[in-house]
Amino acid sequence: MEKLQIDSKFADQSGEIMVVELGGHVDQSNSYQLEKLFDNIIESGCYRVIVDFSKVYYMSSAGWGVFVGEIKRFRDKGGDIKLANMNPDIYEVYQMLEFYHILEDYPTVEAAAASFKKEQEEIDLVIEEIEESKTTEHPVEEPIEEIEESVEEVELEEITEAVPQNANDKVKNKPKSKFTSTDFGKDTVHEFTPQVIKTEVKLAELPLPEKVKRVVAQNPLIGIFGIRKILRHEHFGRTKVGIFKLYRLLKDLDLDTKAKRYRFYRSC
Repeated sequence: MEKLQIDSKFADQSGEIMVVELGGHVDQSNSYQLEKLFDNIIESGCYRVIVDFSKVYYMSSAGWGVFVGEIKRFRDKGGDIKLANMNPDIYEVYQMLEFYHILEDYPTVEAAAASFKKEQEEIDLVIEEIEESKTTEHPVEEPIEEIEESVEEVELEEITEAVPQNANDKVKNKPKSKFTSTDFGKDTVHEFTPQVIKTEVKLAELPLPEKVKRVVAQNPLIGIFGIRKILRHEHFGRTKVGIFKLYRLLKDLDLDTKAKRYRFYRSC
């Protein structure tokens, strides 16, 4: 077992932003060290963390799982975990797993620190405006309207509108897919509306790789989270699969990018 190299320091004089420098590789054998690290940071009262990946050459699914699992604790405290200096290999996996919906990344530690400071300036500005409104001698009474955010149902346009005009006829005749888009902070989850598929085989009885191919054949432009959401629909037997297992399966099927999934769609 290789010990994970961890070093920490503050990015600002006030000690509100901590920089964690990781080194080596992160896997199942040492990911517990990350969990302990985040526990200690929470206990210290520092909730704004930048993780410097410049010396990390490998990050397993276990390591990514720690980051995804810990982010809520920091945001509940008004803080965040931001990533910086990922090398191309690690960044490729980060993009493929679509963790940019959950974790923010920056090219440098300085850029990540600047984003924290900008957020703080915006918060201070709002607080200052509130305080000024309280001290106004003759405040103007205005009705306060309660605004409720509504979730709009959006219909994904036909795939043919997203492809070049010279696409072949069978692509133009592809049926369109319908989704409901709901924003959950950092991620977007799609509600799958099943299409009528003429087949003698029940989709729910197909092996997982075949189910994934059927999903991609109908919806080539959605990401890995969208694929997992569709698999959980009763149309596909409410199939549950972990995000890392699905990622490995897509790589095995050579469907691990949207470009590859679109080419597969064209070949169907």
